[in-house]
Amino acid sequence: MKIILFRLTKYLLIFLVVCLVFVLNYIFFAWFLSRLTTTPKDYKCDKPYTVYATSNGVHMDLIFHKSLLDEAFLVQLQPIEGDYIAIGWGDKGFYLHTPSWAELKISTAIAAGFLPSKTLMHLTHYKYLNSKWKSIELCDEQLAAMKKFVYESFKYDKKGTIQILEGTGYRDNDFFYEAKGNYTCLYTCNIWVNQALKKAAVKTAIWSPFDRGILRHLSK
Repeated sequence: MKIILFRLTKYLLIFLVVCLVFVLNYIFFAWFLSRLTTTPKDYKCDKPYTVYATSNGVHMDLIFHKSLLDEAFLVQLQPIEGDYIAIGWGDKGFYLHTPSWAELKISTAIAAGFLPSKTLMHLTHYKYLNSKWKSIELCDEQLAAMKKFVYESFKYDKKGTIQILEGTGYRDNDFFYEAKGNYTCLYTCNIWVNQALKKAAVKTAIWSPFDRGILRHLSK
């Protein structure tokens, strides 16, 4: 019995050490790579379009004026009452079961961070421009590349239509749609935003799972 307990204790300690090393390395690389800036193609053109990025303190969204989005995409959305649409990508379980941080469960956090879980697109409609949003100036090619990335993140049915989750949403102005891809700690909601910025040739972090690592570059 003592031998069994000794082995269990040994394996538990090894497991805890491995977890600690992983967490420390994750934090270090998130800090280090978020400070390194991409070197995107420099478009020699006017940049008449403005999109925005925002964060709730943890999770980032991209925000488009509805005039910048394709009509074929807009007609598939729930009725739009405002002029601005925030679009985010994230873990399905986290989105649906954690409307506030007070309701966060350990099981949800572990599943979101370490298991390749299903994802959703979260769209929120806003009536007015918020002065706290970070503005991003784009030319035609950049805007087209960003929109292509966003559109391709949605999951479509056989008819080529995006799939809404009926009865979901935190308020009357936000909705969830099925998304492509899996969420892990190596590809988070913020990394999705960072990828959209990279596709649009916007200077951003090399890699940042946290919002601050991206916002730092947008502030420059």
